[in-house]
Amino acid sequence: MNFVNYTYDFHIHTALSPCAEEEMTPNNIVNMAVLNGLDLIAVTDHNSAKNLPAVFACAQTKPLVLIPGIEVESAEEVHISCLFPQVESALEMGQLVERHLLPMKNNKEVLGSQYLFDAEDNIIGEEERMLLFSTDLPVEEVFAAARSLGGCAWFSHVDRDSYSVLPILGALPAGLATGVVEATDSPYGREFVSSRKDLKNKEVLYSSDCHRLKDMSRGTNVISLSEERNQLTAETVINWIKEKDMR
Repeated sequence: MNFVNYTYDFHIHTALSPCAEEEMTPNNIVNMAVLNGLDLIAVTDHNSAKNLPAVFACAQTKPLVLIPGIEVESAEEVHISCLFPQVESALEMGQLVERHLLPMKNNKEVLGSQYLFDAEDNIIGEEERMLLFSTDLPVEEVFAAARSLGGCAWFSHVDRDSYSVLPILGALPAGLATGVVEATDSPYGREFVSSRKDLKNKEVLYSSDCHRLKDMSRGTNVISLSEERNQLTAETVINWIKEKDMR
């Protein structure tokens, strides 16, 4: 079987995430990904999937595969990247997450605006509920919910001191089958991973956690898939992750 290397960045935020810059619009993200030589991207806004239809529409016109995603903050304040084969299943996950967020209004003067876009980068509204907050869903329930919708999940930026599973829980949960973790696409992220015995048998995905266009990964990280480019889909990546989780 022949394998093909595909470049990726699986952690990108739109300006729906209040910590992201206003330049993080659907077209800007897609065009920057193409300029950076990326084949695969995942857009994972904080606790919401509402900008995914617009980003998907933009990606359809480019040599780029979008994996729809959402970054969920668990009850323990751990960030978890959840990816899905279709936009619809990501939106369903977003609806679940919304039901488990506190009904607090975003303070955009302090935290920043939470913009909703159409496929032409027009602002069509703002998300009123504060997204930079933990849900009441425990880690295990976030993983279970993503998998029940045909998706997958992994712990975001395990090398960080905050919103990361290792400093918060002390270790990867023993009863949770996950063969993949994410570290930041940086020299420190790689150094951290190499220093951790508990990550030796994990597939580590290095992604940017991009909140500004200039921080997007530049096509240096690859995964090897058996599908040819003209057959590549979001489901291809989801299945690859699931195979890692089962090992």
